[in-house]
Amino acid sequence: MKRRLITGFSAAVLAASAVIPVTNNLIAASPARAEKVSAATVSETTFLNTAVSQAQKVAKKYGLYPSVMIAQAIVESNWGQSGLAVNANNLFGMKADDKWPGAVYSAKTREEDKNGKSYYVVAKFRKYNNYQESFDDNGNKLRNGVSWQPDRYQGAWLENAASYTDATKALTGTYATANNYNTILNTRITSSNLTQYDPKISNASKSYVVKKSGATYAWPTDHSVSAKTDSVNKGDAVTVTKTITFYNGRKRMYISGKGWVNDTLLDAGSALPPASQAPKGDEKVNKTLMHNSFVYNDKGKRVKGMKALKSGDEGKVIATYGTKTINGKKYYRIGEDQYIACGNIDGTFRTLKKNAFVYNDYGNRDNKKVMKKNKSVATYGAAINIYGKKYYRIGIHQYIKKANFKVE
Repeated sequence: MKRRLITGFSAAVLAASAVIPVTNNLIAASPARAEKVSAATVSETTFLNTAVSQAQKVAKKYGLYPSVMIAQAIVESNWGQSGLAVNANNLFGMKADDKWPGAVYSAKTREEDKNGKSYYVVAKFRKYNNYQESFDDNGNKLRNGVSWQPDRYQGAWLENAASYTDATKALTGTYATANNYNTILNTRITSSNLTQYDPKISNASKSYVVKKSGATYAWPTDHSVSAKTDSVNKGDAVTVTKTITFYNGRKRMYISGKGWVNDTLLDAGSALPPASQAPKGDEKVNKTLMHNSFVYNDKGKRVKGMKALKSGDEGKVIATYGTKTINGKKYYRIGEDQYIACGNIDGTFRTLKKNAFVYNDYGNRDNKKVMKKNKSVATYGAAINIYGKKYYRIGIHQYIKKANFKVE
């Protein structure tokens, strides 16, 4: 019996655009191209065994959840048995527009007009040499979005989605218009235990020393995929606030305020210098360090051989022993002839020139906070660079763009 050349999802559930993945009910362009496919030769197990390794490679390259991509491939291609999968190795219903440089597979496909009435056209779809190319193209689409909205699928990225369910939710209404697209994918993920192929994500803060100078990157992807954001130098003490461990044991780590690096750049170890000797006779008061701080002597010069104190994302409690004004600037005393700027603890008040959103360590809005125009806000330390933009830290995991403050 000949199979009907159909994909796993109807056109009605996906956004109608040539550059967004679109699956359709397909009719073979030529009966001669139809193939017999039996469940024995293209079994679910065989498809899954092939898809897992390919999805994991692509997920590491583009910073995505393998479970989500595997589920998409299963649903969109009907376990690799759809017409597009059989004849074009196209697992995600990717159409070919005029800018597509590769091979094309033409098939009659059902479309709907604005009134929901069906009609048929011969559409061009992307044809791949193998499944790996199809997975890679889908990974590229999920990371780089579409021409008019590059961050269209950012909610599905590893650094933004706390779990696969967050990722599938982000694809509902963007990748697919069906309001139950996430439910369909989630059901497939759980029933096939696809989460076992996902990377491990840790949000624990940990100190490291840079063992090799290098660039930092905007995304936890292959460096060829992401733009550079900053750099670290050998010997720097840094704080890692997020670690992603992939299937092959390799890790990508987020350095607060800098960007992502491969684990090969870092050595585990304390980023803080030994505790300062407490001054005798002075009352100790614990304060929370809110911004990385250099240590100075009583002449206002940096103490040689002493690395900067790191605040970390949660702030760091340190012992202080009164204050001292040095060259017109106020400092907290933390040891014998050791001082840090008070602004890194108490903050410097700055006035907003317009309403301002509050961002997290990754430059994303994960809250609904809005600071009102003309409000005086305590900021900690100098502005820091997050993905090429300057921010002032205003609290734990909270930042406001420097450009939103009045120049003082």
